[in-house]
Amino acid sequence: MQQVETEVGPFTRRSRSLHVRGDARGLTRPLVAGEHLLVHDPVSDEHFTALVADAAPAGSPEGYRLVLGTRITAAEAQEWLAPWPLARHTTHLTTRDIVALLAELRHTQSRMSQARDEALAQ
Repeated sequence: MQQVETEVGPFTRRSRSLHVRGDARGLTRPLVAGEHLLVHDPVSDEHFTALVADAAPAGSPEGYRLVLGTRITAAEAQEWLAPWPLARHTTHLTTRDIVALLAELRHTQSRMSQARDEALAQ
């Protein structure tokens, strides 16, 4: 999971919508629509969950529109950023495991839809 660092102002908190540039601090690769990530506000030192609502084409500097989720603690953020899967060493799934599996399913669905659209266009 990735984390982007940007200030989350009062308007953004109310609207729950945030635009970040494609070269935003903390991003190590392009994001895709439907992807979950974390937002860290270095000014207030708060962490939020987020979902990529709209993604610009790969390599575009236009960026992404994120929908802010819930505020989480710094410890929870570190847990979310830790390498996955942790569940291999236990007999139960955590909430994080389930969210990660759903995100993986969403990425697969997105790739399959894109491949289908490209095939139909030919």
